Amino acid sequence: MTTKRKPYVRTMTPTWWQKLGFYRFYMLREGTSVPTVWFSIVLICGLFSLKNGPDSWAAFTSFLQNPVVVILNLITLAAALLHTKTWFELAPKAANIIIKDEKLGPAPIIKGLWVVTVVVTAVVLFVALFW
Repeated sequence: MTTKRKPYVRTMTPTWWQKLGFYRFYMLREGTSVPTVWFSIVLICGLFSLKNGPDSWAAFTSFLQNPVVVILNLITLAAALLHTKTWFELAPKAANIIIKDEKLGPAPIIKGLWVVTVVVTAVVLFVALFW
């Protein structure tokens, strides 16, 4: 049996995500993947320059000192921190931790994740700078 009615097609404009703050923040958070690609490429280039000897490494470190590269790396750091923050806020929703018959609230889990992040960062910096 066929029908003569036209199917309803909901229009989707390219700016649909700009209407609500939740969607704008969602797009910003998902956009943090772009600076991550930049950092991954820089890291791979650094590994290859390290492999290719002192002259290649010196050229790479000179590249890293370019003001444009420094700004891009600062943007990448900010994007990584934003993504980390949102990921840590999501973790308590996925973990159902019960202590003495009560569900643990999100604050201790989020604080614990930040403490682990700071400790691991401090250890890596110590090893990188003083080892």
